Amino acid sequence: MFKPITLLIVTIIFAAGYWFYSNITTPQGDGSRRVTNLPWQIIVKDPQTLHVFDLDIGQATLGQAVDVLKSEYELAWFEKDDKSISLEAYFLRVSLSGLRARIVLELDTEGLDIAYLKKNSGKPEVLSSRSIKYPLDDLAQIMNDRTINSLTYIPKSSVDAELLNSRFGQPEEVLPLDDNTEFWLYPQKGLVMTINKKGKEAFQYIPVSDFERLKKTVLVTIEKSKQ
Repeated sequence: MFKPITLLIVTIIFAAGYWFYSNITTPQGDGSRRVTNLPWQIIVKDPQTLHVFDLDIGQATLGQAVDVLKSEYELAWFEKDDKSISLEAYFLRVSLSGLRARIVLELDTEGLDIAYLKKNSGKPEVLSSRSIKYPLDDLAQIMNDRTINSLTYIPKSSVDAELLNSRFGQPEEVLPLDDNTEFWLYPQKGLVMTINKKGKEAFQYIPVSDFERLKKTVLVTIEKSKQ
């Protein structure tokens, strides 16, 4: 189950214009290399694998993400009041092709020993969602082989809706959260974008075979906002 942290919208830090240049290349010796890790460069390799940011979501591991993202990260697991759990890695200062962002990875939890996790976790924190967060930084290395189930990209720049449409195309479905925020759904791309009129965005990527799980989380978030 996705956690509320993966739907966070962050403060604007950088100007939007540079963010969506139509052709970005990276200097490489006496020539140039075309960039392949921009937010709109999505490849559906198969229903279980989505390629974005030079990672194969659904196949790549936390260890591979560490090599690609080259950023400090925090690891934590969450226990809900129904006793279900999730495992997430937070990359705090990612720079891909000069574009700065935060990235949250949802990791596979199959086979995790909850008793062992609790014994080796940091101080727990009760969140507003009534879930409990347990820091796991001391166990980061043994989690390196955990598969990435989904990736959330939280840019530190802001982009308007027209520019987003030019890059990603029209969403198949738009679901409003409140007067300022709505979700744009792209099931064929394995993407949900959180758009805010005040200029804050988040991009959630997931293999297309698992898209309905992400959509369900969006619907639950909308329903809770009405309570």
